[in-house]
Amino acid sequence: MARSFSATCGPDGLLHHLADLRSAVPSASGGIVFVSGQLAQRASGVAELVRTTWRGIPACVVPAAGVLSERGELEGETGASGVLWSGGRVAPFALPERAEDPSRALRETLARVIGPRSATAILFARPGAIAAGALEGLASCAPGACVFGAGTASSSAIGVTSQGELIEGPVTGLAITGFAPPIVDASPAARLLSGFHPVEEVSGGVVLRAGGRSALDLLSAATATLGEQASAQPLVLAALADPAVDLRGEPAGPRGEPAGPRGEPAGPRGGAAEPTTPGSVGSVSPVRYVLRPIRGIDPSRRGLLLGDDARPGARLAFAVRDAAAARAGLEGIARHVSRSALGSAPRFALYLSCAGRGQGLYGAPDVEARILRQRFADLPIAGMHSSFEIAPWAPGEARLALYTGVLALFRAPS
Repeated sequence: MARSFSATCGPDGLLHHLADLRSAVPSASGGIVFVSGQLAQRASGVAELVRTTWRGIPACVVPAAGVLSERGELEGETGASGVLWSGGRVAPFALPERAEDPSRALRETLARVIGPRSATAILFARPGAIAAGALEGLASCAPGACVFGAGTASSSAIGVTSQGELIEGPVTGLAITGFAPPIVDASPAARLLSGFHPVEEVSGGVVLRAGGRSALDLLSAATATLGEQASAQPLVLAALADPAVDLRGEPAGPRGEPAGPRGEPAGPRGGAAEPTTPGSVGSVSPVRYVLRPIRGIDPSRRGLLLGDDARPGARLAFAVRDAAAARAGLEGIARHVSRSALGSAPRFALYLSCAGRGQGLYGAPDVEARILRQRFADLPIAGMHSSFEIAPWAPGEARLALYTGVLALFRAPS
Protein backbone atom coordinates (compact mmCIF):
# COMPACT_ATOMS: atom_id res chain seq x y z
CA MET A 1 0.00 0.00 0.00
CA ALA A 2 1.15 3.55 -0.71
CA ARG A 3 -0.32 7.03 -0.84
CA SER A 4 1.02 10.27 -2.25
CA PHE A 5 0.14 13.97 -2.04
CA SER A 6 1.15 17.30 -3.49
CA ALA A 7 -0.09 20.73 -2.50
CA THR A 8 0.73 24.39 -2.30
CA CYS A 9 0.90 24.79 1.45
CA GLY A 10 2.68 26.12 4.49
CA PRO A 11 3.58 24.24 7.68
CA ASP A 12 -0.03 23.95 8.88
CA GLY A 13 -1.27 22.61 5.57
CA LEU A 14 1.68 20.22 5.36
CA LEU A 15 0.88 18.86 8.82
CA HIS A 16 -2.65 18.08 7.62
CA HIS A 17 -1.38 16.20 4.55
CA LEU A 18 1.16 14.24 6.59
CA ALA A 19 -1.56 13.18 9.02
CA ASP A 20 -3.84 12.11 6.17
CA LEU A 21 -1.13 9.92 4.67
CA ARG A 22 -0.38 8.38 8.05
CA SER A 23 -4.04 7.45 8.48
CA ALA A 24 -4.26 6.02 4.96
CA VAL A 25 -1.16 3.81 5.38
CA PRO A 26 -1.46 2.39 8.92
CA SER A 27 1.47 -0.06 8.58
CA ALA A 28 3.87 2.30 6.84
CA SER A 29 7.52 1.34 6.60
CA GLY A 30 9.01 4.43 4.92
CA GLY A 31 8.35 7.76 3.28
CA ILE A 32 9.83 10.72 1.42
CA VAL A 33 8.70 14.35 1.57
CA PHE A 34 9.87 16.85 -1.07
CA VAL A 35 9.53 20.55 -0.18
CA SER A 36 10.00 23.76 -2.18
CA GLY A 37 9.98 27.50 -1.59
CA GLN A 38 9.83 28.61 2.02
CA LEU A 39 9.32 25.03 3.19
CA ALA A 40 12.66 24.10 1.57
CA GLN A 41 14.30 26.96 3.47
CA ARG A 42 12.83 25.51 6.67
CA ALA A 43 13.63 21.87 5.98
CA SER A 44 14.67 21.25 9.59
CA GLY A 45 11.22 22.38 10.76
CA VAL A 46 9.59 20.09 8.19
CA ALA A 47 11.71 17.22 9.48
CA GLU A 48 10.36 17.89 12.98
CA LEU A 49 6.82 17.71 11.62
CA VAL A 50 7.60 14.42 9.88
CA ARG A 51 9.21 13.00 13.01
CA THR A 52 6.16 13.88 15.11
CA THR A 53 3.42 12.97 12.64
CA TRP A 54 5.05 9.85 11.21
CA ARG A 55 6.41 8.71 14.55
CA GLY A 56 8.54 5.59 14.23
CA ILE A 57 8.60 5.65 10.41
CA PRO A 58 11.97 6.19 8.71
CA ALA A 59 11.79 8.96 6.13
CA CYS A 60 13.70 11.64 4.25
CA VAL A 61 12.89 15.33 3.79
CA VAL A 62 14.31 16.74 0.56
CA PRO A 63 14.63 20.47 -0.31
CA ALA A 64 13.73 20.88 -3.98
CA ALA A 65 13.44 23.57 -6.63
CA GLY A 66 9.89 22.33 -7.25
CA VAL A 67 7.73 19.36 -6.36
CA LEU A 68 5.43 17.07 -8.30
CA SER A 69 3.05 14.16 -8.11
CA GLU A 70 0.72 12.33 -10.47
CA ARG A 71 -1.65 15.27 -9.97
CA GLY A 72 0.66 18.02 -11.24
CA GLU A 73 3.84 20.04 -10.79
CA LEU A 74 4.48 23.00 -8.50
CA GLU A 75 7.21 25.33 -9.77
CA GLY A 76 8.23 28.61 -8.15
CA GLU A 77 5.84 28.06 -5.27
CA THR A 78 5.98 27.03 -1.63
CA GLY A 79 4.66 23.50 -1.57
CA ALA A 80 5.27 19.86 -0.84
CA SER A 81 4.78 16.42 -2.27
CA GLY A 82 5.40 13.08 -0.68
CA VAL A 83 4.77 9.38 -0.61
CA LEU A 84 4.29 6.98 2.29
CA TRP A 85 4.44 3.24 1.68
CA SER A 86 4.27 -0.10 3.42
CA GLY A 87 6.60 -2.98 2.70
CA GLY A 88 10.33 -3.44 2.85
CA ARG A 89 12.80 -2.18 5.41
CA VAL A 90 14.04 1.43 5.22
CA ALA A 91 17.19 2.85 6.80
CA PRO A 92 18.17 6.53 6.44
CA PHE A 93 21.89 7.33 6.23
CA ALA A 94 24.08 10.41 5.80
CA LEU A 95 27.70 11.02 4.88
CA PRO A 96 29.94 12.82 7.37
CA GLU A 97 29.82 16.58 6.86
CA ARG A 98 33.56 17.09 6.40
CA ALA A 99 34.73 13.86 4.84
CA GLU A 100 38.23 14.22 3.40
CA ASP A 101 37.34 11.90 0.53
CA PRO A 102 33.60 12.03 -0.30
CA SER A 103 33.92 9.18 -2.80
CA ARG A 104 35.45 6.90 -0.20
CA ALA A 105 32.93 8.03 2.42
CA LEU A 106 30.07 7.16 0.07
CA ARG A 107 31.50 3.71 -0.66
CA GLU A 108 32.05 3.00 3.03
CA THR A 109 28.54 4.17 3.93
CA LEU A 110 26.89 1.97 1.28
CA ALA A 111 29.04 -0.97 2.34
CA ARG A 112 27.81 -0.48 5.90
CA VAL A 113 24.09 0.00 5.22
CA ILE A 114 23.70 -2.32 2.21
CA GLY A 115 26.77 -4.45 1.59
CA PRO A 116 26.27 -7.38 -0.81
CA ARG A 117 22.48 -7.54 -0.38
CA SER A 118 19.96 -6.79 -3.12
CA ALA A 119 18.82 -3.30 -2.18
CA THR A 120 17.98 0.19 -3.36
CA ALA A 121 19.97 3.29 -2.39
CA ILE A 122 18.28 6.63 -3.05
CA LEU A 123 20.82 9.46 -2.75
CA PHE A 124 20.02 13.14 -2.25
CA ALA A 125 23.16 15.23 -2.60
CA ARG A 126 23.68 18.89 -1.80
CA PRO A 127 24.90 20.94 -4.79
CA GLY A 128 28.67 20.82 -4.96
CA ALA A 129 28.88 18.06 -2.37
CA ILE A 130 30.07 15.35 -4.73
CA ALA A 131 31.94 15.35 -8.00
CA ALA A 132 30.89 13.08 -10.83
CA GLY A 133 33.80 10.77 -10.05
CA ALA A 134 32.51 10.19 -6.52
CA LEU A 135 29.91 7.81 -7.94
CA GLU A 136 32.50 5.55 -9.52
CA GLY A 137 33.37 2.24 -7.93
CA LEU A 138 30.15 1.83 -5.96
CA ALA A 139 29.73 -1.71 -7.28
CA SER A 140 32.76 -2.78 -5.26
CA CYS A 141 30.92 -2.06 -2.00
CA ALA A 142 27.27 -2.63 -2.96
CA PRO A 143 27.25 -4.90 -6.02
CA GLY A 144 23.55 -5.78 -5.69
CA ALA A 145 22.29 -2.23 -5.24
CA CYS A 146 20.20 -0.09 -7.55
CA VAL A 147 21.55 3.42 -6.97
CA PHE A 148 19.77 6.57 -8.10
CA GLY A 149 18.82 9.99 -6.77
CA ALA A 150 19.09 13.73 -7.32
CA GLY A 151 20.62 16.99 -6.18
CA THR A 152 18.76 19.12 -3.65
CA ALA A 153 17.87 22.76 -4.24
CA SER A 154 20.38 24.16 -1.76
CA SER A 155 20.59 22.71 1.74
CA SER A 156 21.03 19.09 2.77
CA ALA A 157 18.26 16.53 2.80
CA ILE A 158 17.39 15.35 6.31
CA GLY A 159 16.88 11.74 7.27
CA VAL A 160 14.46 10.76 10.04
CA THR A 161 15.30 7.40 11.62
CA SER A 162 12.75 5.03 13.14
CA GLN A 163 14.09 6.09 16.55
CA GLY A 164 13.33 9.74 15.77
CA GLU A 165 16.92 10.86 15.20
CA LEU A 166 17.45 13.57 12.58
CA ILE A 167 20.55 13.05 10.43
CA GLU A 168 21.97 15.05 7.55
CA GLY A 169 25.13 15.44 5.54
CA PRO A 170 26.39 16.41 2.10
CA VAL A 171 24.68 13.24 0.87
CA THR A 172 21.63 11.92 2.72
CA GLY A 173 19.65 8.95 1.56
CA LEU A 174 17.50 5.92 2.14
CA ALA A 175 18.56 2.28 1.91
CA ILE A 176 15.60 0.01 1.08
CA THR A 177 15.71 -3.77 1.41
CA GLY A 178 13.00 -6.43 1.34
CA PHE A 179 11.34 -4.85 -1.71
CA ALA A 180 11.54 -6.07 -5.27
CA PRO A 181 14.25 -4.05 -7.04
CA PRO A 182 12.67 -0.98 -8.65
CA ILE A 183 12.46 -0.64 -12.40
CA VAL A 184 14.43 2.53 -13.11
CA ASP A 185 14.89 4.35 -16.38
CA ALA A 186 16.13 7.80 -17.35
CA SER A 187 16.10 10.10 -20.33
CA PRO A 188 17.88 13.41 -21.04
CA ALA A 189 16.04 16.44 -22.38
CA ALA A 190 18.31 16.69 -25.40
CA ARG A 191 18.49 16.13 -29.14
CA LEU A 192 21.79 14.88 -30.48
CA LEU A 193 23.43 17.08 -33.09
CA SER A 194 26.20 14.68 -34.05
CA GLY A 195 27.41 11.13 -33.86
CA PHE A 196 29.75 9.93 -31.13
CA HIS A 197 33.52 10.21 -31.56
CA PRO A 198 36.18 8.56 -29.36
CA VAL A 199 38.10 11.10 -27.29
CA GLU A 200 41.77 10.84 -28.20
CA GLU A 201 43.59 13.67 -26.42
CA VAL A 202 42.77 15.49 -23.16
CA SER A 203 44.78 17.99 -21.14
CA GLY A 204 43.57 19.33 -17.80
CA GLY A 205 39.92 18.68 -18.59
CA VAL A 206 40.25 20.23 -22.05
CA VAL A 207 39.36 17.84 -24.86
CA LEU A 208 41.76 18.55 -27.69
CA ARG A 209 41.00 15.83 -30.23
CA ALA A 210 38.21 13.30 -30.84
CA GLY A 211 37.46 11.17 -33.86
CA GLY A 212 40.56 12.38 -35.66
CA ARG A 213 39.58 16.09 -35.49
CA SER A 214 39.98 18.96 -33.09
CA ALA A 215 37.18 19.17 -30.53
CA LEU A 216 36.37 22.75 -31.57
CA ASP A 217 36.03 21.70 -35.21
CA LEU A 218 33.62 18.94 -34.18
CA LEU A 219 31.53 21.45 -32.23
CA SER A 220 31.47 23.89 -35.13
CA ALA A 221 30.33 21.19 -37.54
CA ALA A 222 27.63 19.95 -35.14
CA THR A 223 26.15 23.40 -34.57
CA ALA A 224 26.46 24.74 -38.14
CA THR A 225 22.73 24.42 -38.86
CA LEU A 226 21.37 25.63 -35.51
CA GLY A 227 21.21 29.26 -36.61
CA GLU A 228 18.81 28.28 -39.38
CA GLN A 229 16.42 26.45 -37.02
CA ALA A 230 15.63 28.76 -34.12
CA SER A 231 15.59 32.44 -33.23
CA ALA A 232 16.42 31.84 -29.57
CA GLN A 233 19.95 30.95 -28.59
CA PRO A 234 19.92 27.18 -27.98
CA LEU A 235 21.73 25.56 -25.08
CA VAL A 236 24.42 23.33 -26.58
CA LEU A 237 25.85 20.60 -24.37
CA ALA A 238 28.45 17.87 -24.57
CA ALA A 239 27.17 14.30 -24.53
CA LEU A 240 29.55 11.71 -23.08
CA ALA A 241 29.16 7.95 -23.51
CA ASP A 242 31.28 5.04 -22.35
CA PRO A 243 33.84 3.56 -24.72
CA ALA A 244 32.31 1.17 -27.25
CA VAL A 245 33.27 -2.50 -26.94
CA ASP A 246 32.81 -5.47 -29.20
CA LEU A 247 31.27 -8.78 -28.15
CA ARG A 248 34.57 -9.93 -26.65
CA GLY A 249 34.76 -6.88 -24.41
CA GLU A 250 37.59 -5.40 -26.48
CA PRO A 251 37.75 -1.72 -27.47
CA ALA A 252 35.90 -0.93 -30.68
CA GLY A 253 37.24 0.44 -33.91
CA PRO A 254 38.69 3.93 -34.46
CA ARG A 255 35.31 5.60 -35.12
CA GLY A 256 33.96 4.46 -31.74
CA GLU A 257 31.41 2.04 -33.20
CA PRO A 258 31.21 -1.58 -32.09
CA ALA A 259 33.60 -3.76 -34.03
CA GLY A 260 31.05 -6.50 -34.75
CA PRO A 261 27.61 -6.14 -36.34
CA ARG A 262 25.91 -7.11 -33.10
CA GLY A 263 28.28 -5.30 -30.72
CA GLU A 264 26.85 -2.88 -28.16
CA PRO A 265 28.34 -0.43 -25.69
CA ALA A 266 29.30 -1.89 -22.33
CA GLY A 267 26.53 -2.05 -19.77
CA PRO A 268 22.77 -1.59 -20.25
CA ARG A 269 21.71 0.65 -23.10
CA GLY A 270 18.66 2.65 -24.08
CA GLY A 271 16.56 2.53 -27.21
CA ALA A 272 14.03 -0.15 -27.98
CA ALA A 273 15.95 -2.92 -26.27
CA GLU A 274 14.51 -4.14 -22.99
CA PRO A 275 16.89 -4.19 -20.03
CA THR A 276 17.96 -7.53 -18.66
CA THR A 277 17.72 -6.44 -15.04
CA PRO A 278 15.79 -3.82 -13.07
CA GLY A 279 17.67 -0.66 -12.29
CA SER A 280 18.97 -0.11 -15.81
CA VAL A 281 18.82 3.21 -17.59
CA GLY A 282 17.74 3.92 -21.14
CA SER A 283 17.13 6.83 -23.46
CA VAL A 284 15.55 7.50 -26.80
CA SER A 285 19.04 7.23 -28.27
CA PRO A 286 20.52 3.75 -28.85
CA VAL A 287 23.64 5.04 -27.10
CA ARG A 288 23.40 5.86 -23.41
CA TYR A 289 25.07 9.12 -22.44
CA VAL A 290 25.21 11.88 -19.84
CA LEU A 291 25.14 15.60 -20.58
CA ARG A 292 27.85 18.02 -19.52
CA PRO A 293 28.16 21.80 -19.97
CA ILE A 294 30.78 23.20 -22.31
CA ARG A 295 32.63 25.31 -19.78
CA GLY A 296 35.00 27.09 -22.11
CA ILE A 297 36.91 27.14 -25.37
CA ASP A 298 40.67 27.09 -25.92
CA PRO A 299 41.03 28.73 -29.37
CA SER A 300 44.79 28.30 -29.55
CA ARG A 301 44.59 24.53 -29.11
CA ARG A 302 41.15 24.15 -30.72
CA GLY A 303 39.94 22.49 -27.52
CA LEU A 304 36.84 22.44 -25.31
CA LEU A 305 36.83 22.54 -21.52
CA LEU A 306 34.50 19.74 -20.39
CA GLY A 307 36.00 18.70 -17.05
CA ASP A 308 37.28 15.45 -15.62
CA ASP A 309 34.49 13.30 -17.10
CA ALA A 310 36.00 13.65 -20.58
CA ARG A 311 38.73 11.03 -20.60
CA PRO A 312 40.59 9.35 -23.42
CA GLY A 313 38.46 6.49 -24.73
CA ALA A 314 35.13 8.05 -23.78
CA ARG A 315 32.88 8.98 -26.69
CA LEU A 316 31.91 12.59 -27.34
CA ALA A 317 28.93 14.03 -29.18
CA PHE A 318 27.05 17.30 -29.00
CA ALA A 319 23.41 17.90 -28.14
CA VAL A 320 20.94 20.72 -27.70
CA ARG A 321 18.30 21.02 -24.99
CA ASP A 322 15.04 20.25 -26.73
CA ALA A 323 11.42 20.12 -25.52
CA ALA A 324 10.21 17.65 -28.16
CA ALA A 325 13.06 15.26 -27.40
CA ALA A 326 12.43 15.59 -23.65
CA ARG A 327 8.73 14.79 -24.10
CA ALA A 328 9.42 11.83 -26.36
CA GLY A 329 12.09 10.55 -24.01
CA LEU A 330 9.83 10.63 -20.97
CA GLU A 331 7.01 8.97 -22.90
CA GLY A 332 9.47 6.29 -23.96
CA ILE A 333 10.82 5.49 -20.50
CA ALA A 334 7.32 5.58 -18.97
CA ARG A 335 6.16 3.08 -21.58
CA HIS A 336 9.24 0.93 -21.02
CA VAL A 337 8.89 0.93 -17.23
CA SER A 338 5.17 0.14 -17.45
CA ARG A 339 5.74 -2.80 -19.78
CA SER A 340 8.60 -4.11 -17.66
CA ALA A 341 6.28 -4.16 -14.64
CA LEU A 342 3.66 -6.40 -16.28
CA GLY A 343 2.83 -9.33 -14.02
CA SER A 344 3.90 -7.52 -10.85
CA ALA A 345 2.02 -5.31 -8.40
CA PRO A 346 3.25 -1.69 -8.65
CA ARG A 347 3.13 0.16 -5.33
CA PHE A 348 4.40 3.67 -6.10
CA ALA A 349 6.86 5.61 -8.23
CA LEU A 350 9.40 8.38 -7.77
CA TYR A 351 10.15 10.86 -10.53
CA LEU A 352 13.21 13.11 -10.24
CA SER A 353 13.27 15.76 -12.96
CA CYS A 354 15.87 18.43 -13.60
CA ALA A 355 14.82 21.98 -12.76
CA GLY A 356 15.99 22.84 -16.29
CA ARG A 357 13.01 20.93 -17.67
CA GLY A 358 9.47 21.81 -16.54
CA GLN A 359 7.56 24.87 -17.69
CA GLY A 360 10.75 26.72 -18.63
CA LEU A 361 11.48 24.08 -21.26
CA TYR A 362 7.99 23.15 -22.44
CA GLY A 363 6.33 26.57 -22.23
CA ALA A 364 3.35 24.99 -20.43
CA PRO A 365 2.75 23.62 -16.92
CA ASP A 366 2.36 19.99 -15.86
CA VAL A 367 3.62 18.46 -19.12
CA GLU A 368 5.58 15.69 -17.44
CA ALA A 369 2.97 15.03 -14.75
CA ARG A 370 0.37 14.51 -17.50
CA ILE A 371 2.62 12.04 -19.31
CA LEU A 372 3.05 10.03 -16.11
CA ARG A 373 -0.66 10.15 -15.27
CA GLN A 374 -1.61 8.98 -18.78
CA ARG A 375 0.71 5.99 -18.45
CA PHE A 376 0.22 5.06 -14.77
CA ALA A 377 -3.26 6.46 -14.02
CA ASP A 378 -3.72 6.75 -10.25
CA LEU A 379 -0.47 5.10 -9.17
CA PRO A 380 0.96 7.18 -6.27
CA ILE A 381 3.87 9.23 -7.57
CA ALA A 382 6.01 11.81 -5.78
CA GLY A 383 9.01 13.70 -7.00
CA MET A 384 11.02 16.86 -7.33
CA HIS A 385 12.68 19.33 -9.65
CA SER A 386 16.37 18.85 -8.93
CA SER A 387 19.69 20.61 -9.41
CA PHE A 388 21.15 17.46 -10.99
CA GLU A 389 20.26 13.80 -11.23
CA ILE A 390 21.91 10.52 -10.23
CA ALA A 391 21.03 7.88 -12.80
CA PRO A 392 21.72 4.16 -12.35
CA TRP A 393 24.16 2.88 -14.94
CA ALA A 394 24.63 -0.79 -14.07
CA PRO A 395 24.11 -2.88 -10.92
CA GLY A 396 25.80 -0.94 -8.14
CA GLU A 397 26.85 1.88 -10.47
CA ALA A 398 25.47 5.37 -11.07
CA ARG A 399 26.35 8.52 -12.98
CA LEU A 400 25.76 12.18 -12.31
CA ALA A 401 23.38 13.51 -14.97
CA LEU A 402 22.01 16.89 -16.08
CA TYR A 403 18.70 17.89 -17.72
CA THR A 404 17.52 14.34 -17.10
CA GLY A 405 14.36 12.72 -15.78
CA VAL A 406 14.78 9.60 -13.62
CA LEU A 407 11.72 7.39 -13.15
CA ALA A 408 11.69 4.58 -10.56
CA LEU A 409 8.76 2.18 -10.16
CA PHE A 410 8.59 0.20 -6.91
CA ARG A 411 6.71 -3.10 -6.80
CA ALA A 412 5.57 -5.55 -4.16
CA PRO A 413 8.00 -8.42 -3.53
CA SER A 414 7.33 -11.34 -5.87
